[in-house]
Amino acid sequence: MTTEEKLENFYNHSIESAHNEAERLINEHQAALDQLFSEHQETKKRQAAAELAAEKEKLKRENNKTLSTEQLQIKRTLSLKNMELKNKLFAEVEEKLLAFKKTPEYETYLCQKIKAASDFAQSSAIEFYLDASDSALSDTISRKAGVPIQIYPEKFMGGLRAVIPEKHILIDNSFAAMLQEERDSFIFEGGHVHE
Repeated sequence: MTTEEKLENFYNHSIESAHNEAERLINEHQAALDQLFSEHQETKKRQAAAELAAEKEKLKRENNKTLSTEQLQIKRTLSLKNMELKNKLFAEVEEKLLAFKKTPEYETYLCQKIKAASDFAQSSAIEFYLDASDSALSDTISRKAGVPIQIYPEKFMGGLRAVIPEKHILIDNSFAAMLQEERDSFIFEGGHVHE
């Protein structure tokens, strides 16, 4: 083999070796880039999923806040309407009580309350009081019930109050007290279920 053939053989071998080395390096570099790209994609997917989850949670909280605000507003509106209806109802009841005071049944009612209070007091001394608006009935009720009747210094809409001084007992059958007791314990149950 001549020197020139040897040189050409060496040259071809060197070129081939360089090509193989370059191809190996390119493949390694390509594999490294593919690995980096794959890791980058995974990182971006995780970030996107985390951002999506955070955004969903944020929207959920905002939705719950809005819903809570709306529910509170509805409850306020409902409460105001309930109060309005309750006031209207008790105004009507008060009117009916005032109308009842003008009937003969009112005198019978007062006499029944006097008897019940007397039965409760048994042998203890008892004082009976009417509202100032019932002062015209005082003599009639006193005569029918057979007990002295006094006029109470404060207004209580009608009805009767009885005091047993020695036992410190007040029997309050006044319309004002009964109406207030009903107002305090009244719960408006309206709507489709209660109709």
